[in-house]
Amino acid sequence: MKTKNKLIAIIVMVLLVFGVVSCGTNEQGVTFKNFESVVTVSESDASNPASTYEDLILLFGGSYTSSTYDAGNGVVIWEDAEEGSTVTITFENGKVVEKESVGLYESTYKTPIGEKTGAWEWIILQLGYFTFYASSLFGLLNANFYWLGLLIMTLVIRTLGWPIYAKTNDMSLKMQLAQPELNKVQEKYRNKQDQASQQRMQMETMEIYKRYKINLFGCLMPLLQMPIFIAMYQVVQRFPLTPTSIFTDANVTMNTGFLWTHLGNTDWLPNLPLALLVAVLMFLSQWLTTKRTQSVQKHGNTYQNPKTQQTQKTMKYMMYFMVVMMAYISIGNAGIAFYWVIGTSYQLFQSYISHRNVDKRKDQLQSKI
Repeated sequence: MKTKNKLIAIIVMVLLVFGVVSCGTNEQGVTFKNFESVVTVSESDASNPASTYEDLILLFGGSYTSSTYDAGNGVVIWEDAEEGSTVTITFENGKVVEKESVGLYESTYKTPIGEKTGAWEWIILQLGYFTFYASSLFGLLNANFYWLGLLIMTLVIRTLGWPIYAKTNDMSLKMQLAQPELNKVQEKYRNKQDQASQQRMQMETMEIYKRYKINLFGCLMPLLQMPIFIAMYQVVQRFPLTPTSIFTDANVTMNTGFLWTHLGNTDWLPNLPLALLVAVLMFLSQWLTTKRTQSVQKHGNTYQNPKTQQTQKTMKYMMYFMVVMMAYISIGNAGIAFYWVIGTSYQLFQSYISHRNVDKRKDQLQSKI
């Protein structure tokens, strides 16, 4: 309990520090926030007068790219070479009368694909290319359907990642086989906090891991999929914002329509049915995983100490949190909702195939121990 309280206190302190820092800083430079909300053109609202030349020098900095400003009139251009963005401000009588930006976006997720450079952006661009060409079944159709490209991309990536899923599942089965012995070791040393006892517990635990061929790399294998999943998430968010000229002829039209909505929609009401479907599928996936784990423990007479039982309760609450969080995100983007519906359905299929052969696979793993 003391450890838990300390952890909560640390989290609260970190949040307070970030809150103080964020409230106390005034970000300067060529940013979307500065351009949209700080640089004011119209003087129609007396409480929000037009920005002056002096205001923008303080806001964007004095190291502008070029300037024809003289005696209150002219044009000043600020450029951010790293981000590839440019802000052009026109002044009359020392005040802003026109503003224009190029390559300036609110966030990465609201930036069209191909607007930035770098290794990470190259990966996203290749996934974008694949999605675009898959949307016409690689030229077999005379039209481009975004839902079709998204479907094919998701299925292909998930299938390519199946070996990692299989290895991860094997590691889970090994942990299930080893868990009774691990729990007994933990219970054996539960009331022994001296250094010698703790060292013996670690040695006995490592011996069990070695016997069951459980290693750190195997436990971290799911992380190998994270970069590509993050890239796919960015593609889904940014693809509807991207002109087809990035991938092919600018005259090609991408059809983002899907049933009653379109997959670039950010309005919550049309997205609600898909968001609810995401929540149902996610809950079903988590629930089946939990039930299957409990079934293994029940039939295998797995010994559980109080700490393990508490961990299971925590995981149960995390499951509910994940369902709510994914549904909330899905409401804000129909494309993300559709992508998660496909991905979670595929995950249920993987889980079914794995569970159907679980006893056979456990016997195979047990024979190698």
